[in-house]
Amino acid sequence: MLFEPGVIGSMNVKNRVVRSATYEGMADENGIVGERYVELYRRLAKGGTGLIITGFAYVRKDGIALRGQTGLYSDECVPPLKKMVESVHEVDPEVKVVVQLSHGGRQAHPKLTGGVLIAPSPIPDKSINVTPRKMTTDEIKEVIEDFVRAAERARDAGFDGVQIQACHGYLLSQFISPYSNRRNDEYGGSTENRARMLIEIIRGIKKSCGRDWPVLVKLQMDDFVADENRLKPLEAVEIAVMVSKSGADAIEVSGGIYESALYGNLTSVRTKVGKEEPEAYFLPLAIEAKRALPSTPIMLVGGIRSKSIAEEILENEHADFISMSRPLIRDPDLPAKWMKGEGLKSECVSCNDCLRNAGKQGLGCSKLNT
Repeated sequence: MLFEPGVIGSMNVKNRVVRSATYEGMADENGIVGERYVELYRRLAKGGTGLIITGFAYVRKDGIALRGQTGLYSDECVPPLKKMVESVHEVDPEVKVVVQLSHGGRQAHPKLTGGVLIAPSPIPDKSINVTPRKMTTDEIKEVIEDFVRAAERARDAGFDGVQIQACHGYLLSQFISPYSNRRNDEYGGSTENRARMLIEIIRGIKKSCGRDWPVLVKLQMDDFVADENRLKPLEAVEIAVMVSKSGADAIEVSGGIYESALYGNLTSVRTKVGKEEPEAYFLPLAIEAKRALPSTPIMLVGGIRSKSIAEEILENEHADFISMSRPLIRDPDLPAKWMKGEGLKSECVSCNDCLRNAGKQGLGCSKLNT
């Protein structure tokens, strides 16, 4: 099933292999990307991936999280992104390319944002020892509009759709989680209120860019912190149903925030996969999401390394698409090899050096020449 076509809204995807959104570290100080970025995605298109999700583009300047992060907050960001999309489609017109839209919130980079971090509530982030400022209702409305404007730029750049980042402790993840959202207004308190900002963004993009233009969501399913008020799978599934009903065309399940690392190997990019940590470590979350949303395409990410495990997940209908990041950093040709029956398990050792070094030298596998 891995190489059978799939459908996400109006988008026909040639196979079930998805490149999950990943920080590239290849933009200049204004978030403008260059030739290395274009070549990165050309390689992925040549390698057989059916759907490429580029990541993660900040929608306004106070939302940048990492040095070298791609921007989509300004029209100036569009031309080089358009060049990349055209390059991918030139390599293989059947490959779909989607951009992930993001705002760092309390996990933004203080030195890059000018020192001020915004969030739903002034809850300190223990991992970076910074306390954000509580957003006003007007600011929330402004950020919603910034996500919609960024989606319009993505459409103008030729992207086949967008993915909204509502995971990993960034702004929209902060809003849906009771751990970081302690508001008592229309954007806090109940599950419905905490999901409101995300829902309004989805509806805003659909209204502006067209009902048929695909909008995907990468959704937090568990914060993985030692706090009873954290976002847990049961409530996250409720939010997933709301997200689907609001018009989202697919949901990629994930979990963990910056602070999760304080409690062991519970982050979204876990090490020791295949050793102490099983492959497909978010599989239980995908099963719960799929059970609640049998008609919504579910994408599973997190430590998938073996073709056999990917096939088993699809055959058991636990997910509809298989998302990978680090294995495709290690080897962009992995899907093509799997199709030929070669290299049935990725050589990626989950060391995370690729992401650790991306801000200094751009995304790449540091183990290839060792």
